[in-house]
Amino acid sequence: MRNRNLCLIFFCILASCGGRKLSGDKARDLVIHLPQEALEKEDVEIVNIRQVGGSEAVLETRLKTAFRLEKDGDEWVIRDVRVGNGQWEKVSNLGQALTAVRIEETRDMLNRIVEAIRKYREANGSLPAFKDYVALSDLLSPGFLTPLIRLDAWRQPLAAEHRNSSIILWSAGPDGEHGTADDIRRTFPP
Repeated sequence: MRNRNLCLIFFCILASCGGRKLSGDKARDLVIHLPQEALEKEDVEIVNIRQVGGSEAVLETRLKTAFRLEKDGDEWVIRDVRVGNGQWEKVSNLGQALTAVRIEETRDMLNRIVEAIRKYREANGSLPAFKDYVALSDLLSPGFLTPLIRLDAWRQPLAAEHRNSSIILWSAGPDGEHGTADDIRRTFPP
């Protein structure tokens, strides 16, 4: 199959730009020099750059991408993908890697929330009283939890409940359904 353009959004931290506007050339250079340097200048088309405050920007690009397909019975399926001049990667491996990254990101989020609950208890002498996770996060932010965290790495709402003298926090995990084996949980106190 011929190369296709995909539209991807990159979040660029502009610490090295010192508050200056991000130029298209600088943005393209940042993308081209991602790990493994699989991209050439002609592989990246800058579609839009939007400054978000003084230290962040959203970079929308079109990347030269190739897909290798295979016939499975009567159906064509995508087996591999290649970005720029990089190596072919199995689509299934990319999905598994992305899931692992999202699990770790969600665990980090829950750990930050647990730390905010600990600080709240130290400051107020008791655990926060709340009816659901939104109410809990409202109590914690901005004094104890900054930035506000309401969604897990899959962009799904987090959940929380009081149980005895503990607070249980959880994400529905990769399948997006609460109460299944892949839920990611954290309890305070541990």
